Amino acid sequence: MPRDREYHIDDETRAALQTKVGVRFLRTKLKAESRHSSDVIPWAQNLSKKVTKAMAEAAGHQLTHFAVHLNAIKLLSRRPYALICYDLFLHESDKDSRSQFSQNPNQPIHEIIKRANSYHIIRSKRLDDMVASEYKRLQECDNGPRPYFKDTLYPPLYVDGRRVERPKDGTRNPDEPEGWDWERGWVFGPEEDELKEDGDEGEE
Repeated sequence: MPRDREYHIDDETRAALQTKVGVRFLRTKLKAESRHSSDVIPWAQNLSKKVTKAMAEAAGHQLTHFAVHLNAIKLLSRRPYALICYDLFLHESDKDSRSQFSQNPNQPIHEIIKRANSYHIIRSKRLDDMVASEYKRLQECDNGPRPYFKDTLYPPLYVDGRRVERPKDGTRNPDEPEGWDWERGWVFGPEEDELKEDGDEGEE
């Protein structure tokens, strides 16, 4: 039987958990096999709830008002990892207060790091600007509900603020703009028209 996991929580994170507002976490996790949001979002939600509940209990908190709100998920292209950004609410608060907290990209980041059978939860100031900048970029292009989702191997398109993803089964997504190819990008446009004209001239 495996040993119980250990949770090492630094003083700044413990202090943040005592406040009546939320706490923003970032976790790096080996990604699920799928790269589609319909699969990755439930996976990330369940994973975040599981580890955060255990962490909160290890810190001595009751889970009466426990809630996790996913903000954004980013799948890396060169490494098999997912970055999961979410907010934890431990104390009683109204829906508007939680929404206002989660919509603000400029929140202190607390990082969850897994080492062997232990979790280390630390206040990570070095991540504040990086997470805030990425969050702002997603807010500017994605008008859909959170969590925001980004696959850096196959970046989504945004049509009128709506995210359009590469289909799982290889078929064409009805929301894809005409002329878009997931492997090659735009397959026609001004540059392609010029190349076509050059080729036609060479045939004369």
